[in-house]
Amino acid sequence: MSKKRKRISRRRLAGQRVLAHVPTHNLETGEHKPVTAARRYIAETGLEAPALLNVRRNEHTTDRFFWGEKGLFSAQYAEENHFLFPSLRLIVDQVGEDNLFAGLEANGSDDWEEMEEYEYAFV
Repeated sequence: MSKKRKRISRRRLAGQRVLAHVPTHNLETGEHKPVTAARRYIAETGLEAPALLNVRRNEHTTDRFFWGEKGLFSAQYAEENHFLFPSLRLIVDQVGEDNLFAGLEANGSDDWEEMEEYEYAFV
């Protein structure tokens, strides 16, 4: 019997679509922990927000981080709460909400309505 796949929320799917337009940087941890490697890379390169950092821990594990104007966050948090980041709102405005979120409304009901309540966060 096959394992039932967990359904991803529309809010996270919307965040993934937004983050697809953010520049991505890939790096190795070296002798540092993943978050330390990400912070050192940001400091050494003078990386501008927004950016995604894929930090390869070993051949099996990669940690994903989002560098935003307010600091370093896990990429999953940024996907789920993309509406809280002003720099991601600029991307939504440039690409267009209709293009970016097309087809997400039809997938049933979950926390999409909750995301709509957070419109004030874009100010």
